[in-house]
Order: sequence, then C-alpha cells, then structure tokens
Amino acid sequence: MENFPASTSDNQVQVSLDTDIETFTSLVEASATMTKMEPVISLTAEYISLEKPGESFRGIFIGYQKISKLNQGTGEMQDMEAAKFVMNRKVVINSGVALVTDLKRANVQHGTPLEIVYKEKSGNTKVYSINLLGEKAKK
Repeated sequence: MENFPASTSDNQVQVSLDTDIETFTSLVEASATMTKMEPVISLTAEYISLEKPGESFRGIFIGYQKISKLNQGTGEMQDMEAAKFVMNRKVVINSGVALVTDLKRANVQHGTPLEIVYKEKSGNTKVYSINLLGEKAKK
C-alpha cells in the first residue's frame, strides 16, 4: 500500500492507496468527468418478499450476500445468506432458505436471467419454482 501527500485547497492530507499508482492515476482522471454522469443503478439492495402463492419476480442472478435477520422465534439476530438479483435497474435480495439452497444446488451462474415463483408453504418453509428465462422461439 502506497502513501503520498495530496493537497486540497489549503490543507495537506495523506492518501493511502490499496492499488498501484498507475491505476489510481487513471481513476483520478476518470473522476474529473463524474459531473457529466448520472446514477445508473443503486447498489444498496432492497429486500423482496413474496407473500402469496403465485407471486413472482424476474431478475438476473448476481450472487449471494450475507445479511442479518431477526429470528421471529427467538427474537435474536441471525446471519444468513441471501440470493441477489438485478431487477428493473435495482438490486434485490431474498433470503428464503429453500430458494438459496435450490439456486446453489442448480449451480446457477452469475448473469443468469430467472423467474422466481412462490409456489406454497410447507411447514415454515416457502417453496419456490426457479425458471430459466430465454428468448421466445420464433415461429
């Protein structure tokens, strides 16, 4: 990690880099054009919950992330894994245990377009249908 002084108006600050100086220099140059840019997508994930059988969403699978969720039975926070999707230009997550397990079992790759359908509840577990999306066949 490199350190070098950088000045901002009257103040001197020490900048610590986690990258090489060439990469940092190109990032500094690219940052000069940021006033011409607009937000494209929020990377802050929203939780998507399917409550009634038949409800669904379509999204592009982009992996997993750890979340903390309140355990309704114990009242304690517990860490769990959530599936992460891009849907309508936003990031959404769902931590359904059966959903995450089925996605892993199917070895779904990043970038895969899917439809997730809430089918039924079996005990305390929501059962989902995971459908691969593709272009309609031409007739």
